[in-house]
Amino acid sequence: MDKIKKMTLIALTCILMTAALSIVTSAQDDFPWGPEETAFFMGLGLTMCLIIVVVPLVIAILACIWIYKDAEKRGKQGILWVLILILAAIFLSFIGLIIVIVVWLAIRPPIGGEKKEPDRRCPNCGRAIPMDAKACPYCAKKFEE
Repeated sequence: MDKIKKMTLIALTCILMTAALSIVTSAQDDFPWGPEETAFFMGLGLTMCLIIVVVPLVIAILACIWIYKDAEKRGKQGILWVLILILAAIFLSFIGLIIVIVVWLAIRPPIGGEKKEPDRRCPNCGRAIPMDAKACPYCAKKFEE
């Protein structure tokens, strides 16, 4: 939660700085700089707001959308991975976001779900049997090598 408070404080500082520069613009006769400098500082304040607040938020939203779609496509619960991603982003900030994405890339299953062994059936009773069986465990039918 400490990271959220810091980000909020930084965002509010940027907004207040921009508001203060707007006030300075309206009272420019009392200050040694002109409208060009004031506009520069206002632009700087708005840019800082974008860099600190908006860009990480957009990256987090795009990561949530991607991880949800990718998890669902691979037979996993997408909403669970999105919740993990959000919690990591809240508690660990941008580093948590990167960690969850790397973990997902490392453990994600192939498209369509888990890989399954090829299905082998007994020609006599039709039940599924192990691939290395020499005889059916259900009907005792022996197989040719």
